[in-house]
Amino acid sequence: MLSLFFANRRAGRFSLRRSPVLNRNIFLALTLLLVTEVEETRADIEITGVDGLPKDNVLLTLSLNKETCASPEWKIKQFFAQADSEIDQALRAVGYYRAHWEKSLTFNPDCWRAAFNIAPGRQTVIEAVNINISGEALDDPDFQKLTAKLKAEAGNPLQHNHYEKMKRRIEALADEKGYLDGSFTRHELRVDKDRNSAVVTLDYHSGKRLQFGTITIEQDKLDPEFVRKYLPITTGDYYSGPQLAKTYTALSNSGYFKTVAIDPDVDASHNGKVPVNIILKSKPKYHYSTGLGFDTDIGPLLSGNFINRRINTRGHYLTANLDLSPVQSTADVEYNIPLDNPATDSFSVGAGLKREDTDSYRSFLAKLSGRLKHAYPNGWKQTLALDYSYEDYTTGGTSEQTVLLVPNASWLRSVSDNLLRPTRGYRVQADVGGSHKSLISSVSFLQGLVSATWLQPGFGSGTLITRADLGATLVDPFNKLPTTYRFYAGGINSVRGYAYRELGPIDATGEVVGGQYLSTFSLEYEQPVLPDWSAALFVDTGNAFNSTDIQLKTGVGLGVRWFSPIGPVRLDFAIPLDESKSSFQIHFATGSRL
Repeated sequence: MLSLFFANRRAGRFSLRRSPVLNRNIFLALTLLLVTEVEETRADIEITGVDGLPKDNVLLTLSLNKETCASPEWKIKQFFAQADSEIDQALRAVGYYRAHWEKSLTFNPDCWRAAFNIAPGRQTVIEAVNINISGEALDDPDFQKLTAKLKAEAGNPLQHNHYEKMKRRIEALADEKGYLDGSFTRHELRVDKDRNSAVVTLDYHSGKRLQFGTITIEQDKLDPEFVRKYLPITTGDYYSGPQLAKTYTALSNSGYFKTVAIDPDVDASHNGKVPVNIILKSKPKYHYSTGLGFDTDIGPLLSGNFINRRINTRGHYLTANLDLSPVQSTADVEYNIPLDNPATDSFSVGAGLKREDTDSYRSFLAKLSGRLKHAYPNGWKQTLALDYSYEDYTTGGTSEQTVLLVPNASWLRSVSDNLLRPTRGYRVQADVGGSHKSLISSVSFLQGLVSATWLQPGFGSGTLITRADLGATLVDPFNKLPTTYRFYAGGINSVRGYAYRELGPIDATGEVVGGQYLSTFSLEYEQPVLPDWSAALFVDTGNAFNSTDIQLKTGVGLGVRWFSPIGPVRLDFAIPLDESKSSFQIHFATGSRL
């Protein structure tokens, strides 16, 4: 059944209503669609003698290729006549200057057919690339490097678009490095058709390299000196496009500003200095958000978030988070202090509560912490922390209370080709921490954990995903180690086919009590089946264990992936291949794995 609607907008409201007038014309509309479909039937254009890029370029250039069977005969003949010049133009663009061809055009009652048999001849080769740089860029190492790369084009087949790219690369480098007054004094491509050779000559005068002049920042919420700490540019630095881009990124990622506008006023430059005006519009001081979700590991989830973005003009800010679920609930608050380089360094103090009630244990944790964060230029993020915690837990039929002072460190690097739908990238995280038994800590231990996820293109259009988690703990006695620092396996981000934290060493009563070591591995293949949907096939194996008890558990299954506008949604059906509490598991989660 076909339903047609009108869209009405009045007083800011949007509504839909059925149109009886259009319903009376449904038959005519369908008839028109069928006629249009016939009219758009493509004619047959046959190109022989050439293949690959020359053939593609000919088809792209031919006006005849845009016509259909419904086009009038006079128009087809007109475009067929001008096909000679278009073929010549298309072949010259890819280096064939001495081509010959035969052509034919036939008509029948239903359509028409054109055929072109092309003998392309020898392709023209670039004999030499002459590049001469003058002005202040003459001694610029980046220009010298680019010149050497472009000269290496000599000996390659001629393509006109490559010649244009040469010019654009020189101009782009000049813009990046601040030679904004530069121009070509000579740019030519000479072709010798008799010798099938070409010579490229590019003479570029860069002029004077400009510098950043006065940098003005327009905003009224934060201390101007604090905002300037985000700027990688200063007055007197050489003008640089990439540095302006870094400035924009640093201010946008700071979390303080809703809009960032950077205006280098080249027309107002004086004595080689370009003034820069930065206009910032601040985000609201307070931010509140709530959410509902579901995760098969922890069940339904209710979350809340609060941010005070400007406790003072020096950029101090506060975050508070609350997550409630039947299995795991957390509440935390953190006071953050940007340091001398606020784009990469910060210090925070915080407090948090955590309650867990799994099939393996119950735990209540209270923690005070201090964290020093630093982001390295190579993409690694480092966190050095000191946590003071109290934990009351029950596992394996026994209850304990521990107090720990734990210095720890974490290093993280994540790289992907797409934030919402990555097909290539990796995520690596390494954590190390421990405590020493004393008047402050209840137990001595040292623990390390390395986690890695790697995505790469697989067969055809698919993606291969591998994952590994390796952890080890030195502790004595183990029963004094709280559940927060014990290793478990099972769940959507571990060994699928088993419930959340179902796997690990068991005590005499058969209860899972966690282990000193962890080893889990996963291999998964995702294959797109629709524009925003993929199917997945996976196998996971591993377990948590003690040094004398290594029993790997394996799960296999199928999954569905929906790449929504806000991130991927994963649904997995997995079965255990070893002894388990259930015959299958359904795992559901959202968010990118990188």
